[in-house]
Amino acid sequence: MRYNYSRTLLEDVSSSVKAAFTSAGIVNISVVAEQIRLRNLAENVALEDVEHLVLQAAQLLGAAIEFDVLPEGHDHSPLNGDGRKPSDPPYSTSVQ
Repeated sequence: MRYNYSRTLLEDVSSSVKAAFTSAGIVNISVVAEQIRLRNLAENVALEDVEHLVLQAAQLLGAAIEFDVLPEGHDHSPLNGDGRKPSDPPYSTSVQ
């Protein structure tokens, strides 16, 4: 875990947790953290680190929290070096 997160990321965590708490009355740590991570891909922060930040922010608000899994269809499969998942078909090398 690193400790020098950008102001942009920390503000995104704070505003996202407040928005989730205001709209649903509960903060789903996994879902909110993944949304934040995807909006801040350039930060290169692990999902687990974002989840920790979201949990801290939710605790500061006194929000109810849940740890549901990510929505169906979300895939954490690792990517090959060329950006494809191992389950993806190989690129076609034929010229048409």
